[in-house]
Amino acid sequence: MDAEKKLGAELDRRTLLKAGAVAGAAAFLAACGTSGSSTAPSASADGEETPSEILNFANWPYYIDVDDGVDTATADTSESLRRFQAEYGTRIEYQESIDDNDTFFGTIKAPLEAGQDPGWDIITPTTWMAKKIVDLGWAEKFDKSHMPNFVANLADEFKGRTADPNNDYLAPWQSLMTGVGINTAKTAAFSTVNGLWNPALKGKVALLTELRDTVGLVMLGNGDDPASPTRATFDAALTTLRAQVDSGQIRKLSGNSYTVLLEEESALAAIAWSGDIGIIQAGKPELAFVVPDEGGMYATDNMLIPKGAKHKYTAELWIDFYYRPDIAAIVEAYVQYICPVKGAADEITKIDPALATNPLIFPDDATKSRLRVWGEVAADEQAYFDEQFSAFVEGVDS
Repeated sequence: MDAEKKLGAELDRRTLLKAGAVAGAAAFLAACGTSGSSTAPSASADGEETPSEILNFANWPYYIDVDDGVDTATADTSESLRRFQAEYGTRIEYQESIDDNDTFFGTIKAPLEAGQDPGWDIITPTTWMAKKIVDLGWAEKFDKSHMPNFVANLADEFKGRTADPNNDYLAPWQSLMTGVGINTAKTAAFSTVNGLWNPALKGKVALLTELRDTVGLVMLGNGDDPASPTRATFDAALTTLRAQVDSGQIRKLSGNSYTVLLEEESALAAIAWSGDIGIIQAGKPELAFVVPDEGGMYATDNMLIPKGAKHKYTAELWIDFYYRPDIAAIVEAYVQYICPVKGAADEITKIDPALATNPLIFPDDATKSRLRVWGEVAADEQAYFDEQFSAFVEGVDS
């Protein structure tokens, strides 16, 4: 079987998803823990840099390509991971260990503070958390001589970011839109944030434990701008959230596991991430992703090499491997998030021409203009936001 036919067969799950993805895209436009294995370092005895036998990669669920009929990515069930192993001889110990930025950070904080290997060679925190790790001195600086594809193919919008002005520490993995996921077969469609508070959805709404996504979207629903958050607008959003919890409207706040609630229909609507809904549509085509009339949130998850990682060189090889447009296209055809790699749109047409114009993967400027990034504020202000939201989430869980 030649490579092109083999890839086509292994992306059958994505083929099944086409109709759902296109329908979801139309709805979208209309609405316009566990540590890894440890082995010897990458450097050989004579100092030459050689690929390691193992690479430990911690990522979010639903965030890399997997074979048809498979739900969990491993070195054996992902075409992109298999190709990396075939080329470099490195087996990637890939684990879906990130459900929430703060929770995952808690699992690596102690070893990083102690100057120890945290057990991972690549992690994928969201930009605000990635910046925190970099500012603490807990990230390895890239050796870009190992990363020519990253240098050549990083999309221009990611160059010169405040979090990493020279692109020395962060390599965007995917960008995502936060909006609303709706089970259109079980509830009436809606296109506003405040549609989540419809009494008909009482007890059937799921929200994210990510402050910037949930509070940001609720701010938009309140008519406020999360790009310039203040204590007043934050407190107003939290008041809205508390009222909805107290009334029984909200079923649960969770990390990436909100997807299970939608799949099981214990939630019929949720604050959701775009690519998650695209993937779930393979089994539940009635799910739709909508950027509300008021706007949505926009964020980026980034590959970062933690300080003290045993296999830094091999991690740089993987990052550069992903920045090949053909490899990025394989991943994007499955995950359907916003791609940071130049040339991936051309390559993805070889898999499915419709995906090259899918706004969940390649949104146009008009779409992006409707999205907001949580604004940077003084450290004491953000600490207040974090403390108050954390207490709110703990109160809901207790």
